[in-house]
Formats: sequence, C-alpha cells, structure tokens
Amino acid sequence: MIKLFRKIRQKLLSENKFGKYLTYAIGEIILVVIGILIALYINNLNTDKQESITLNGYLNNIAENIKSDQINLKKITAFRDSSVIGSKFFMKMIEQESKEQFTTYFSKYFKFNPWLDESFQSNQSGFEALKNSGYLNKIQRTDLETELYKYYSLVQKIKDEEQSLNNFMEEMEYDMYKNNVVQKTKPIIRKLFRKIETEKDIAELQKILNYPAFVGSHSRNAGTSYMNELYEQLTSINNSLMNEIEKITKG
Repeated sequence: MIKLFRKIRQKLLSENKFGKYLTYAIGEIILVVIGILIALYINNLNTDKQESITLNGYLNNIAENIKSDQINLKKITAFRDSSVIGSKFFMKMIEQESKEQFTTYFSKYFKFNPWLDESFQSNQSGFEALKNSGYLNKIQRTDLETELYKYYSLVQKIKDEEQSLNNFMEEMEYDMYKNNVVQKTKPIIRKLFRKIETEKDIAELQKILNYPAFVGSHSRNAGTSYMNELYEQLTSINNSLMNEIEKITKG
C-alpha cells in the first residue's frame, strides 16, 4: 500500500501535475489521520475492556467476601441472642435463689456465657485489594462507592464495639480467676448435675454468683441487644451492596 502511494506521488510530480499532487497529498494525510484515530479507538476499546475485566475481578472478590460475611453474621447473631437471653435469665435467677434455676442456667445457658471471646469476623481482603489497585477511581461518585464505604465503615464500628465489650469481659473474667471465684464454682456445679449438692453448697453458690464481677458481666451483657441491631444494619447494607456489584459485573 505504501509503495502504491509512492508511485502515485512520483507519477504526479513527473507529469508536473502539482495541483493534483497537492490534493492527493492532503487526501493521503487525511487517510493516515483516520487510520490513526481508528487504531486509537480500537486500542481504547481493548483497554476499557481489559480494565472492565480487571475491575469485575476485584468486585467479584468483594462479593465472595460479603457472602462469607453474611454467614459469619448469622453465627454471631445467633450467639448474641442466646448470650443475652442467658444473662437476663441469670439476673432474674440470682434474685429468686432457686436451685432448679441454677441447674437450668449451667446446663442450658452457660455455654453462651459473656466471657467467651466471640466477635464478627469480616473478610476485607477484596476491598483492600481494590483500594491498593488504583481501580477504586473507576467507581468514584457512584452508588457502588457509597455502599462500599457504608458497609466497611459499619464493619469497623462493629469491630470497635465488640472489642470494647470483650475487653470489659476479659477484665471481669481476670478478676474472678484472680480471686478464685471460678475455681470455687466448678465443684459445686458438678455436684448439682449429680444431684448430690448440700444446702451449704447452694448457699456458697449463691454467694459466688453474687460476686460483683459475675453480676457485672451479666448485667452489661444483658444490655447488648444493640449489637444485633448493628448486625441487622450490616445485613441490610450487605444486600444493597450486592445489588450494586451485580449491576456492574453483569451489566
């Protein structure tokens, strides 16, 4: 093609057809420019396509993280529900001094005791990878960006609230172990389950259960229903975020 253009130019010059040569040269330049523009357009299409594939990859990873989060949310919500019920049962139990309730508490509710270091674990690897990739600017000022920051801001708030609660429980638990409260409780519980406890054992257990750290732990735990409210908020945002991700990845 280049050789053909060269021959045409040489022929026009040799025949002294300068006007036609000039018109042809301009036409050739226009063709070259059009070719360059088409090449740039195709290259941009390919670049956009590749960037879209890469962005979708990050978003799909985030979607998988969110699905995993939802499973963990259900687990921690179930634990908190049971733990709060158990602590409320405890607070009523120590007022009524019922031996039957002692047995019910330790057989049914103690496995959800407030000193268990339970917390919601969120997988943020996909979001961190997106932020570090530089592709976050591809979704700036979109509903997806808004939902992403709403979601992970609430994840951080939940983490802070749970950390505060667990730190408090650790202090209460340490106090009980330091003062030999937990150690005294175990042999009496074993007697309760074997139904060989004495009146002295029950009196001692009542005294132990009224220990300030024991009561304080359950008192605070009984009022942690607000944690489940945060989990519910996160689940709601979770659904909205998944919808926004699908709009882009399946758009």
